Amino acid sequence: SLDPSKILLAEPEAASDWRFSGNLVYSSRPLAGSFVSTGLGGMVATGESMNLGSSDAMMLALGIRYKRVGILLNYMPTSYQGQGTAMIGDVGPGGGGIIKETPLDTKIDVDMLLANVYYNLIQTPTSVFGVGVGFGQTVIDLNLTPEEGTPILYQGTQPFGFLSMHMSNSYKRFLYGFNINAISAEFEGVQVTYSDYKIDLGYRLIDKRVKFDIVGGYRLVKFYADVKYSGGEVVSTLGLEGPFLGVNVAY
Repeated sequence: SLDPSKILLAEPEAASDWRFSGNLVYSSRPLAGSFVSTGLGGMVATGESMNLGSSDAMMLALGIRYKRVGILLNYMPTSYQGQGTAMIGDVGPGGGGIIKETPLDTKIDVDMLLANVYYNLIQTPTSVFGVGVGFGQTVIDLNLTPEEGTPILYQGTQPFGFLSMHMSNSYKRFLYGFNINAISAEFEGVQVTYSDYKIDLGYRLIDKRVKFDIVGGYRLVKFYADVKYSGGEVVSTLGLEGPFLGVNVAY
């Protein structure tokens, strides 16, 4: 969501070079994508077939900036539970293909924590543009249990790095901008592709030393991971997207 640590614009010369911000927004995100486990008794389940509805949760961001250099922490919890269907069979390059459809109970918890260090290349009273590098950690808890076939049961933590780019502008009290995070690499033997696109809109209600904004926008997170573990191999292709609405407080 909109980060006041980056969109906070020029202050009088006597003001402190330090900036602090907190951001809390509510978001409702349906799950798109698929889970595929390979081998005999393997399974293919999609976001639509699992019938999970949306994950309704708060997202939190905390930021600190000194002059043009800043650190932003972002926490995004996601949880889904429902009953749907999956296709089972001998799944994989050497398998015989899908055999039959079976009822499926699903519980998915994915908590993502992002830490981003950035530098503002442009920082004027009305515009900010910066780039950064970050570290992400995703805590994944999968429980996909079909009536027939082999379940997908996985609990683990997947670290990854990423590159980022952000832009923020203001016109009078209106705020707008975007943020992009992305990486495609292999970490600890797990292939990960991560991208995060966010469009921000806002309105500054209080424009004094302490600033208060109403913010909204749209966020799309895509996460691909090919994970090999003791229970087998799971390829996850996830898409989490939806609007958000909340507040910024900055000092």
